[in-house]
Amino acid sequence: MKNENIMKKTKKKNLYGLLVVFMAALSFAACSDKIDDSDLYVFKGESAYSYCAETEGLQKFAYLCSRVRLSGKSQSTVSELLSARGNYTVFAPSDNAIQSYLDSINNTPNFDITLTSDSIAEYIVRNSIIDNGETPAYLSTQFTVGTLGYPNMNNRYIQIDFGVDSINGRTLILVNGKSRIITSDEEVSNGIVHSLDRIIDMSNSSLPDLISQTENLRIFSRMLELTGWADSIVAYIDEDYEEYHVEEGSIDPGNTSGGEVGPSPEHRFFGFTVFPETDSVYVAQWGIPEPQLVNGIVQNWEEIEAAFIEKCKQAYPRATGTDLTKQDNAVNQFISYHLLPFSCTWKNLVVHHSEMGYAYNNPNTLTINCWEYYEAMGSPRRLLKFTEGRTTEGRRINRYSTYDNGFYGTYEEITVPRPGILVSQSNGKYSNNAINGFYYPINEVLIYDNEVPNTVLNERMRYDFASICPDLMTNGLRQVEDDTWRFIPSGYLKNWWYTEDTYWRYVPYHSEVQHNMQGDEINIIGQYDLTFRLPPVPYEGTYELRICAPQIQHFGMFQVYLGTDRLNPTPIGLPLDFRIASSNPNIGWEPDVDDVEINREIDKRMRNHGYMKNNKHGGIPAAGSTVTASLRSASGDYIRMRKILWNGTMKPDEEYFVRIKSVLNNTRTCCMLDYFEIVPRSVYAGEEVEDPW
Repeated sequence: MKNENIMKKTKKKNLYGLLVVFMAALSFAACSDKIDDSDLYVFKGESAYSYCAETEGLQKFAYLCSRVRLSGKSQSTVSELLSARGNYTVFAPSDNAIQSYLDSINNTPNFDITLTSDSIAEYIVRNSIIDNGETPAYLSTQFTVGTLGYPNMNNRYIQIDFGVDSINGRTLILVNGKSRIITSDEEVSNGIVHSLDRIIDMSNSSLPDLISQTENLRIFSRMLELTGWADSIVAYIDEDYEEYHVEEGSIDPGNTSGGEVGPSPEHRFFGFTVFPETDSVYVAQWGIPEPQLVNGIVQNWEEIEAAFIEKCKQAYPRATGTDLTKQDNAVNQFISYHLLPFSCTWKNLVVHHSEMGYAYNNPNTLTINCWEYYEAMGSPRRLLKFTEGRTTEGRRINRYSTYDNGFYGTYEEITVPRPGILVSQSNGKYSNNAINGFYYPINEVLIYDNEVPNTVLNERMRYDFASICPDLMTNGLRQVEDDTWRFIPSGYLKNWWYTEDTYWRYVPYHSEVQHNMQGDEINIIGQYDLTFRLPPVPYEGTYELRICAPQIQHFGMFQVYLGTDRLNPTPIGLPLDFRIASSNPNIGWEPDVDDVEINREIDKRMRNHGYMKNNKHGGIPAAGSTVTASLRSASGDYIRMRKILWNGTMKPDEEYFVRIKSVLNNTRTCCMLDYFEIVPRSVYAGEEVEDPW
């Protein structure tokens, strides 16, 4: 073989490109699960497949692509897919990489590639290809540390990291921690091809099994097993959905225009995210005995477990149960606070999209802090707060800061009384990407101490509606990098319930200039009647519930209900009408002026009517350029406000449900859900005026 760092291409014959398309067209005619004929055309340049087939050093990958079918119902192959229109990012393993892998798993030098089993061929090929849909394929210049936005053909997320070549000091791009990019950014007619020195080898283990195989997580893994939580985070896929779901949905199909048709999710995967401490953290911070190994087997578990149980009792003194598998036990509560009931990619752990000063086309340059609140698994109900910004030095759990948050402030951090626990996006040489989720190691022992509910979470908690939809995140639908809306059928979303006459769609609006928090929104259309569960509050007290309220002519009017009985919540207030203009005297919106006192008077008048202006933290998206204008400053048809729905006493262990029911006969009006806020009295009626951020 010639040096694969050079990868010289053989001469292309024009007839070959025509023949590929002609043969593909013949094979498509017999397919039961066909590639759309409109996707076939004669390339002026090379397709991803023909590039690999004609490039010395990538031809074994091309051969395997010709072997792998698109699905069990299809006769079409991946080679045909990569010969058709599209935007494909291909991480093609070199011939040497494929041969080395086949020799290893078959324990046979120079294993004959034609004898490769279908399952192995599929594993290699499907792990290597990302379908970017309507958005361009990934160039290496777009890579940042973490997971790419689209999954590969195995519905797994590819992770990117960077290293340094020990010989020449050059920066290396690493795919899933082990595979090095040899050549990058080969542009073809339907995407981008990068070549690798190893196949993309992804673990097929469940999350608890992957953790148990990881040598520096022995103690956490042991306690995950002893508490029974390991058995609670193994689910992978909803087989009933695979069998019975419709491939596309419609919004109000009975309307005169025929309705809007869009795709429904292809799969319904289950997933989880875990934040484990490494053994070294327990040893250093809790004084837990270090595991003593003989032939790879820990010999001192009894000593480790006794010390661990005692530390958990000190951390959770009210959890007095003695059975580790019960949720009134201190160890059980400790472990469950490390678990999230959805699979979260590194990118979505803290979403950056349209905060002030940020440009998502330059994702490595962070600005003001952004945050997400997620409900941990188990009982009692508890929140984890994640924060990241320019000054946080990474993603942090339960960070507490004070801010320059006055009307003319910058929202820069002033003091940081509690820095928060640092989350790592990888675990060094160990894989952290399981078949049903991720784990991210943390650098301190994570405890839900008294300061978390009473200080860290004693603030205005603002949620993007997509953040309370675990199934959107697990299935890669939140913050997808295109603008295609997805129809979400009833029963798909945990913690959401809606009728057959309710049409629920998620709209990413990633690149479109929509005046929304994080760019995205949820549209509810039809004779809608839906209910969703609120996340928990941190402590018992008086809270205010608010919702983002647009003012658009074709939007709807609905009654809001709230209560602890999901099937029978109580109506709160009068029906909310999204069609009313913000300038209506019953709202009283006016644009800000240079005089802060006048602005505060406008705010007071609006609040007396049950409304507030939009926030200053979020900005008007600039199509990937730097955000310079806040949502509060929007005008014209893009004014968004906050509607105060209710205030009253809430308890952390209670479940609260919000019901939204249309009161109009017009099924084409829309209830737009962008974000909501749960705000303690200490913020909205405290000694200081609530900040506008």
